[in-house]
Amino acid sequence: MKTRKQKNQLKLPSIVIVFGLLLLLNSCASPSSQGKGGGGWVSVVIGVLLLLGLIGLVIYLWRTGKLGAWYSAGSNAARLKSQDVRLKGELRALEREWDALLDELGESAWAARVSDPAYESEYKQLLTLQGQIDGAGDYRQTLEEKKIELTKQHQEVSERFGQQLDSLKNRQADVERNLTEAKNRVRALEADLDATAQEKARFQRDVKETRSRIIELERSDDPGIAEQLAQLNSRLSSLTTSLLDATNAEPDLAAQLPGLQNQALALNTELNSLLGRIQTLEGDRDREIMPLEDQLEALEKQIRNKNSDIRSFEEQLKPLAKALGKHVESVRPLSPELTEIYQKLDMVAGKIEYKTEKRGDITSSLEEVDKTASLSFYGLILVGVLVIALAVLLLTGVI
Repeated sequence: MKTRKQKNQLKLPSIVIVFGLLLLLNSCASPSSQGKGGGGWVSVVIGVLLLLGLIGLVIYLWRTGKLGAWYSAGSNAARLKSQDVRLKGELRALEREWDALLDELGESAWAARVSDPAYESEYKQLLTLQGQIDGAGDYRQTLEEKKIELTKQHQEVSERFGQQLDSLKNRQADVERNLTEAKNRVRALEADLDATAQEKARFQRDVKETRSRIIELERSDDPGIAEQLAQLNSRLSSLTTSLLDATNAEPDLAAQLPGLQNQALALNTELNSLLGRIQTLEGDRDREIMPLEDQLEALEKQIRNKNSDIRSFEEQLKPLAKALGKHVESVRPLSPELTEIYQKLDMVAGKIEYKTEKRGDITSSLEEVDKTASLSFYGLILVGVLVIALAVLLLTGVI
């Protein structure tokens, strides 16, 4: 009877809240049945009823002791779940640290060549891969030594031909410069000869014209003939002298021309010879260097391939070395290089064990918590928040 009475008392505040919600829905469903002023007091009354119902429910639960029990169950559940989440994260971090230490243990054991019959198969796989790496490394070293030798030969050939070509090209530059100067002198001398010939021809024409004038004046009866003849004879004498000078200069200039032409021809011949020798020397150099360059290119390709093989073997070896850690940890062979890692593993294992036990205690405690009371507490909070929010909206006239 007492239990039934308590249930009826629990339902009373809830009925008030539900009744208020129904009134609210009724008022929202038929707004045309109320005036603008009449809808405001109805909202206020409903909001007040909701708040009173919520307060009544809380008071009832407090007086019956259920509110305290619900609060205790809810807060304990929240605290225990928070601790469980924190421990779960810490355990994940410790597991990652454990895995990292196992990887380090495997790599250290392999680096120190710590073997044990318990992981003989895995150790042999590592030895096989290491042998392939060492073999490829030795072959690469041979190739690199051959490359150094060929590079030295290439340099010697380049220097030998380079010195000869530099000497020839320097001589070529000198000859080209001298040839240009000789050609310029020939052109200048030819220009002088042409100018002298033109001047000679002009003097000859002037002499002929002057003589013709003198002959005409001598036949003339002009009273001033004597003075004119004197002038013409003086001019004729000057022209004759100039013509004689030009006539004498022309052979001298002409005599210089063959020598300059021969010099230019000799320089041109020497230049062609130098160009031929340079071309021949460059061909000889290419014939000696190209096979060396082909061999160097082939060696570089082989070295790149060996480097690729070594990287491939190392990529295969690295995870196998890390995986060796769990086998080494299971048997723990004695080795000074591994002692420190063993100690770190023991520390992490202890922490994992402690936190796992602690989490197990929390799980047990969570199982002992009254789940119904805990859910009721959080349900009450949710209902309270909704009711308060709805009441505020009603009292402020928003709804």
